[in-house]
Amino acid sequence: MAELKLFDQKEKRKQERKLRKQEMKKAKMEAKARKKEKKKGMGYLFLPPEKKSYAWVWILLIIVLIAALVIYVTRDNQQLTVHYAEFEHEQIPEAFDGYRILQITDLHGKTFGTMQKRLASHINSLEFDMILMTGDYLRSPDDEDYYVIIDLIDSIEKEVPIYYILGETDYRPDREDLDDNWNMCIIPSKKTPLMEKLEERGCSFVYPIQRIEKGGEYIYLTGTKYYEKKFDELGFDSDKHFSICVTHKPINYNVQRRLDDVNQRYLVEVDFDASISGHTIGGHARLPLLGAFYTDDKGLLPEEKYAYGLSVDNHGRLKFISSGLGIPSSFRLRAFNTPEVAIITLKHKTAD
Repeated sequence: MAELKLFDQKEKRKQERKLRKQEMKKAKMEAKARKKEKKKGMGYLFLPPEKKSYAWVWILLIIVLIAALVIYVTRDNQQLTVHYAEFEHEQIPEAFDGYRILQITDLHGKTFGTMQKRLASHINSLEFDMILMTGDYLRSPDDEDYYVIIDLIDSIEKEVPIYYILGETDYRPDREDLDDNWNMCIIPSKKTPLMEKLEERGCSFVYPIQRIEKGGEYIYLTGTKYYEKKFDELGFDSDKHFSICVTHKPINYNVQRRLDDVNQRYLVEVDFDASISGHTIGGHARLPLLGAFYTDDKGLLPEEKYAYGLSVDNHGRLKFISSGLGIPSSFRLRAFNTPEVAIITLKHKTAD
């Protein structure tokens, strides 16, 4: 019995060794097969390791850039700058050589400090001989917060003449059959509350004509329309006197062609030497190299002469457009376009 039991144990160990050898052989064969399969899949190329995704980095960068842009635009809209320009013309009298016109336009209800103190301080630091306000002081024609402009006028320290016109946010006309240029020269049938408050403070409405005297010589402010009686009373002669056509919306048509057309039989419109306007907000956004982004009558990327700054037409008429101070409620964008007042200096040009 003992011998039989010993035999069984030996046989059992023999079978276990055989089974282990078979398992080891199988494992080696499987490893060899996997290695072969891997080489087959690689072909003749060594595939690079899979790249890590950095999409989250780009997303974070875009978010940071947008946030920086919003912060910059918000802060820039609270800053103030001065746009300097020159009108040089032979009909500017020598007495007016160096005469400075401060233009204020397109406030659109915006405030710069309590009771406009920051804006008033900015203006009081400048040198000028006259103030010309070219409209859109309020948020809308229904806005009764006249003090956004009244507080400013009350805070200006220099005693100089102030002239003004209205923009489309200052007055809603009764008529509905108006053309696209109705907001160039707005003349209400009676004084509005805003006009009364302005004139209580010594401001003068430009239309139909204003004569400015210095050293016994004159320049004139007008609109586009010619009023024979009024113009004759002030001795205006377009061939002799320097005149500035003051409009809210810029004059963007061919002036000479229009004058030749409408003035054929009798004088209907004024032949002027220069114009000063606002309305465009400088194109709302100012793009590097491209300039103005948008104006309501010229669309996207208009020529600068229709949107901002100083230009001269083919007949020598000067035109200046200021981007102004505020933002219209219908287009809440003013980017890379610091709020401004403008100083236009008149220069007597000696005839060649």
